[in-house]
Amino acid sequence: MKRTLSMMLALGLVAAPAPARVHLGGPSVSDMADAITELDLDRARTMSEEIDDGGSALALERARLSLYLGDCDAAQATLATLGGVKDAAPLAELAKNCARATAGSTVIEDASRGLWIRIQDDEDRALVPMLSEVAVSARAAIERDLGVVMPRPLRIDLVRDLFSLSGVSGLPLNAAETTGTVAVARWGRVNMISPRAAPGGFPWEDTLAHEITHLALSRGTRDHAPLWLQEGIAKRQEIRWRAPRPFDGDPSPDSIARDALLSGESVGIDKLGPSIAMLPSADAASIAFAEVSSFIDYWLRENGRPALMLLFADLKGLGGSRAPDAMKSVSGYDLEGWIARWQAYLRALPAEPAALAKEGGRDGERSTALQALLTQAMPVDARNRARKVRTGELLFDRGAVALSAERFRGVLAADPNDPVIRWRLGRSLIAGRMDDRAAPLFESSEGLESANSGWFALQGRFRRDRGLPDDKESFDFALALDPYLEDAACEGVFGIPDAAGQRSEPATAVAGSKRALCESARKIHGD
Repeated sequence: MKRTLSMMLALGLVAAPAPARVHLGGPSVSDMADAITELDLDRARTMSEEIDDGGSALALERARLSLYLGDCDAAQATLATLGGVKDAAPLAELAKNCARATAGSTVIEDASRGLWIRIQDDEDRALVPMLSEVAVSARAAIERDLGVVMPRPLRIDLVRDLFSLSGVSGLPLNAAETTGTVAVARWGRVNMISPRAAPGGFPWEDTLAHEITHLALSRGTRDHAPLWLQEGIAKRQEIRWRAPRPFDGDPSPDSIARDALLSGESVGIDKLGPSIAMLPSADAASIAFAEVSSFIDYWLRENGRPALMLLFADLKGLGGSRAPDAMKSVSGYDLEGWIARWQAYLRALPAEPAALAKEGGRDGERSTALQALLTQAMPVDARNRARKVRTGELLFDRGAVALSAERFRGVLAADPNDPVIRWRLGRSLIAGRMDDRAAPLFESSEGLESANSGWFALQGRFRRDRGLPDDKESFDFALALDPYLEDAACEGVFGIPDAAGQRSEPATAVAGSKRALCESARKIHGD
């Protein structure tokens, strides 16, 4: 009968009763701790005022509540009174580092959207409108898919570097450097590095969605979700808040996990340690993310969403130490059994054929157009590639755009699928008023080696100028990859240097909040 009721709750057929965790004699410190973990901070604040004698345990939870509220100074002040309490020392160090990192920061609150965003660098104010849109959309998708209603406000810390990320989150600096971590969900907040701090940017929108999912899972399971479940669901939710984009699922998590399994490089679903961000290398982290993503997709195909909802409920009630029992209860197999079934599934998959080399787009006409652009270009060998690219960049910055184009043309002839060189060659040709020659470089993303913000920005420019559809999708993708790249922020328009290296600032059609982002991107380039 209980399982039938749980199934009805998971399917949304009946309403779940409010949890009754407050003792008859009033709330306890453990009740307050649970409320904080579930991000029910208003209730936790009320409890903290109702508990009469909680001693040092109550003071610790009050400090933790302050950290969840983003008030590192208050947490530091509370913990200063607990100098002799052993458990207070690591929390006091975190509060001190967090207070230092957030000193002078600006908090932007949007009550109507339920957002609290703290920016360490005021130059990031221009990104806040876009960041807010992504956060709201991602949160809505997470609530829809996971059945976890997030409390308001959602708190986001946007910091300027890895030192600050470590300070506000407690993630060891060396771990962030080793694995290339740019964001972490801790202390009830999403803590993320500003895209302006990463050369070339990073997919910050999907990263934000990933970290919000972690907060939802902490709330939905009382932070008892094992790491493989946390990371697998978070990877799955990264892209479910938006329309599909080029390169989604490429390469597929299944193919990465299969290759790692067969080559002996598998990290292991049950061997992730305390955090993927603390694995020994970026390659290990990449394999781990692929493995948990592949595993969760397989498990959900076999069991369905209702089983996932049941698993959340059982984890919340049973606790993390009994996760194997919860897994077996809702699906018939424990984790070890599911790993064996998943690995058998991977081994049975056919090997993916090597990607065919492509020199153009989707049809012969595009391939011919691109080939014509590269005709008679002298291909550059690998040893000279970096030097030629740097020479092309310097020539462009000195206004010698024709010579710059020739350098990039030679580099591209050796690797026609490099999006960065296509973008740089396209810029040089546009600067030299040879837009028609540049157009074939941006007709299709098919065959490109990877996604590049500048390439998609110029694709949007050509689509817009020719009245073709989907120009907005190209511009949006460019911003999602590197919002502080001038080409992306200014919708394909960029300053063209003269012989003295002075750059123009051509007018753009960008208006409103995106205009501020365009101006901020140009300022970065000017600095």
